[in-house]
Amino acid sequence: MTVTTGNPPGDFVQVGATRDGLDPYLDCARRRGMRAVLVETPAFLRWRRLLGRREFDVELAVARPQDPDAVRAALTAAGVTPGLVLTGFERYVYAGFALAEALRVAPWPGAGVDFRPLDKREQREALLRGAPQVAQPRFLPLDLGDQGAADGLGFPQVIKPADGGGGLGVLLVDGAAQRRRALDRIRELTNYGGGAFSGIVAEEFVKGPELSLQGVAQQGSAVLLSVCEKLTCLEEVPGEPGLSGFREVGHVARPGTDAPPELHALAQACLDAVGYRAGPFHLDVLQGPTGPVFVEMGFRLSGGGLVALVEKATGADWAERAFASHLGDAAPVRPPSPVTGTGGIAGQISAVSEDELAAAEALQEPGITIEVQRATPPPDRSALPADDLPALASDLARHTGSAGRVVVSGGPADRVPALLHSLVAHRLRG
Repeated sequence: MTVTTGNPPGDFVQVGATRDGLDPYLDCARRRGMRAVLVETPAFLRWRRLLGRREFDVELAVARPQDPDAVRAALTAAGVTPGLVLTGFERYVYAGFALAEALRVAPWPGAGVDFRPLDKREQREALLRGAPQVAQPRFLPLDLGDQGAADGLGFPQVIKPADGGGGLGVLLVDGAAQRRRALDRIRELTNYGGGAFSGIVAEEFVKGPELSLQGVAQQGSAVLLSVCEKLTCLEEVPGEPGLSGFREVGHVARPGTDAPPELHALAQACLDAVGYRAGPFHLDVLQGPTGPVFVEMGFRLSGGGLVALVEKATGADWAERAFASHLGDAAPVRPPSPVTGTGGIAGQISAVSEDELAAAEALQEPGITIEVQRATPPPDRSALPADDLPALASDLARHTGSAGRVVVSGGPADRVPALLHSLVAHRLRG
């Protein structure tokens, strides 16, 4: 893809590296001749280099990327002139928007003059105020000194940090005793990049199929590019028998134009309630017995390879559409059409063993395309300074362990999910 623009508006600054290694914003910047600057912790920059990830033009080590003042000081010292600030990872989305506003560069004010990204608790409260018609689980912010009020939510419950990401610290509990163990466990964790969580939320567990919506806000209107069925499993927390967390196993993507009206309405109501007017977003939703139930919202591109999967199913370059929406160098975003040859559906699973990859290679069906993408063997952690390991603990727990990715597309619409389920059924039973 070639993008023709006038003089670049300044440097592109990405706060936080993508954990899946795709770095689609890097491509967007280079197509425009913009210098690309990555801001990350010193420890993660060292880990990223060991992983063999692509280099940005400038890579700035900042001890606390979650602190917009610290990031701004580092940019000034390095002679960086930001023209666009976006985030590549959930932990730093708050700092990214605050930095853009302080510097008076995109996505401010297009995303909303007064917009700031809300954490999971704040999102729920904003919906109660501004979109009470949106169903969501009952919830309660937890005071670590007194959790008795949360018993009124019933059991099972989900306990989660208010500003975590990638499933960090999200635990399923089936009683007050397990909840106390879950809270003890969360106390032992540090958020990505170091530091404490902003708070902890208890919410009722709603059982049902899980969906994620990928879209772009354009002048306050929600444009859904795709809707994914999520494949998730429960996994026991190491050292905590009987206590389980959640792990995303895979996704099956379909064009957003195929989404039922209630999902379009939910996405629009969420944008309106939080005041988000321009830029990428993703929404997690449960299909409850009476309709969709809001789980949480992110104000960035999804990780986990979803940018590539969205393009596989729909032909939409999600990163490019988001990038262009902030710079005003493209036509208005429109819902994409299914890609010829994919049947308008594509799915992927993250494989955890060579056996799963081998099983995928053995699958053969007419009209079905199966791609097996083996992950590079993980680097030896002994190559890192000992002080890096505590700083990387959350990343190593949540973003390592994949043997590769299996991507399936084409054929009848029901075959893609069926084939993916066959590869990971032993895990989904958990």
